[in-house]
Amino acid sequence: MTRKPFPTPEALIVVSSDGYFDVFPPVARSSNDKPKYRGVIAELGPTVRSQDDRLSVRPDSTVLDAAVSTWSGSHGAAAVRGDLGLGRNDSKP
Repeated sequence: MTRKPFPTPEALIVVSSDGYFDVFPPVARSSNDKPKYRGVIAELGPTVRSQDDRLSVRPDSTVLDAAVSTWSGSHGAAAVRGDLGLGRNDSKP
């Protein structure tokens, strides 16, 4: 599993090759901080999602960078504020 951080003005988004991404506030954080939101790769768009809902592009690709930037611009601040709930963690007890 590969994890790649993408700092954006709205949020720090850490994408995992296992099919999810974590959203943190865009400020320095400790390794113990829990994400404000956990999304699935499909939320980033069809250009980066494989049929098995995992990452279909390389973590350092410009396609992934563009998808993360677009998602963050539209949803990043809301995710950090908690307006989107916890994402995929909402259904966990």
